[in-house]
Amino acid sequence: MSKPIRPRFKTAVLVLAAGWLVYSTAVAHLGSLGGALVLALCVAGPVGALTYRAKSLRSRIRRGWPDLTYALGLWQQAPLPRFDAPYEYVWPRIARIRRHPGGLDVLIGLLPGQVPDQVAQHAQGIAHAWRVHRVEVASPRRGVVVLRAWTVDPLAQPFTTGRAVPSLTRPPLTKRLRAWWGRLAALARRARFHLRTLACQARTAAASAWAASALELPGSGRRPSALAAGGLPGGRAGGGGRTPSEPVGASAGWASVEIGTREDGSPWRLRLHGTHVLVAGVTGAGKGSILWGVVRGLLPAVALGLVQIWALDPKRMELSFGVSLFAKYACDPERMVELLEDAVERMQERARSFAGLVRSHTPTPDSPFVVLLVDELAFLTAYQSDRDLRRRAEAAIATLTSQGRSVGFCLVGALQDPRKEVMNLRNLFPDRVALRMDEAAQVDMVLGSGARDRGAYADLISPDPHTGAGVGYVRNEGNPEPVRVRAAYVPDSEISALVSQYGPNHSVYVVSSPLDSNSESGDQQ
Repeated sequence: MSKPIRPRFKTAVLVLAAGWLVYSTAVAHLGSLGGALVLALCVAGPVGALTYRAKSLRSRIRRGWPDLTYALGLWQQAPLPRFDAPYEYVWPRIARIRRHPGGLDVLIGLLPGQVPDQVAQHAQGIAHAWRVHRVEVASPRRGVVVLRAWTVDPLAQPFTTGRAVPSLTRPPLTKRLRAWWGRLAALARRARFHLRTLACQARTAAASAWAASALELPGSGRRPSALAAGGLPGGRAGGGGRTPSEPVGASAGWASVEIGTREDGSPWRLRLHGTHVLVAGVTGAGKGSILWGVVRGLLPAVALGLVQIWALDPKRMELSFGVSLFAKYACDPERMVELLEDAVERMQERARSFAGLVRSHTPTPDSPFVVLLVDELAFLTAYQSDRDLRRRAEAAIATLTSQGRSVGFCLVGALQDPRKEVMNLRNLFPDRVALRMDEAAQVDMVLGSGARDRGAYADLISPDPHTGAGVGYVRNEGNPEPVRVRAAYVPDSEISALVSQYGPNHSVYVVSSPLDSNSESGDQQ
């Protein structure tokens, strides 16, 4: 009985026969030059395939995935169809590989009983095996995980504006079409708003003209108040008034400010209104970039009277450079505690006035949004030698962070050591930013349990200021997945320009000026 012919042998014979046919046809019609061209193509094809297999990241991922999953312990024994069947093993399969602006997205199908955390805890090992910058692990739906491999670091270069360099590659056509459609829709919405405003003004002017003409008609029986109800107080706003759809200070950002960029190239907007923010990082990690980014983003709203910035600066070196930009400033321990207690008193007074009338706060000149910036928060909660001041500071911070966000008070605190014995109130901050850390355990202290396993390697951020200053991970209240970001650097020259533009006429009063720490606080009108 003859042995069956192997499929690979059949394929080789068919390929050689097809090649010989193409070569003979080329020689017959084109001569020796055509034959040489066919031979060159036959050689270039296999060489190109072998080169792609050896060098391409996509091919390297597919080729090495079974061995990598075995090394990571992700294999499972397949069920035996019968008792005498040999043992077989299965591993999570690669369903799809797609390109994104900074690398590849690898879609993995999980095996029965596996959870995304089992893959996430090996993210660093996968990055080393693939020889890429880093790997993020996400689970868009049940039963699958997406391994986002970044071949380069898009946040490696520092920048001073709110946005970093553009995307690494040109986005696909569908994404560009969606962006164009979004811009057209935005233009249409703005045009609709302006047309609505013009219609309101025309209607008000027509009502006023009709009221004036009706008053001159004898026996009309109309009253001016009834005719002009649309244009008088109590009716719709007239001529230069603001329509209900246009919020106060819509052009001046106060709910969130853009202070940097995300790893995918989109802007990083730090939410402030309705939350509190904790920023943790070692010395030189870039905490000042975040604080000054917040100040820079809020100054247009400060100029409109919708926002007040209060600054607590125990080091007297970071925020004192722009002291005239703040409604209140304190650097002495006792006066810093007094400022916190003053904020608590105003918060409670505002809550009493809002009770039963307002459920959500909207900034107005009468009740502005108050943002408290505290540099080195641990100076008040752990390192303060005066036990009474420490107790008062902790009580004020706890009250502000537990009750202040619903009435328009936001506390942005920065510290170096996130341990409980240093800062036991960190769980009262809904939004947190982890910059460069000394220890791996500190990442979970700031961003929550399991954050480092999900890709937040804040302890591995480069200590080089050019590469790692301002780089960190953000965990927002509504999304537990950490996002890698970098805050824009605010140089001293820009702070001086901001002081000259906003400082002289917008400081309500200064408490404990660093230039005269012995002087009493007073109002500057």
